[in-house]
Amino acid sequence: LTYEGSLKVKRNKLSLLARKYEPFEMEESESVQTMFGRFQTIVNELSFLGRTYDNFDHIDKLLRCLPRKRRPQVTALRASKNLEKLSLEELIELLKVHELELQ
Repeated sequence: LTYEGSLKVKRNKLSLLARKYEPFEMEESESVQTMFGRFQTIVNELSFLGRTYDNFDHIDKLLRCLPRKRRPQVTALRASKNLEKLSLEELIELLKVHELELQ
């Protein structure tokens, strides 16, 4: 009974976290660092519960979550970078540099 209860709790947590991951969006006034912190928290919790995504899924998710004003940067990144080989850290650094340029 305890195992079944634990499994049900785990499934509910996974479901809740997946509902946070799938529609994840960067808020208009949010910094890249803050957005990435929120994203990493969700990803880490999902991973702890056994749900993992590959690096490309994370890259694609983060590019899709950016606000409209960053669409030109997203287009440029998709055109100029091999997203299959880009690390999450490299993407965040590129986004931070662009954020500084926008200020």
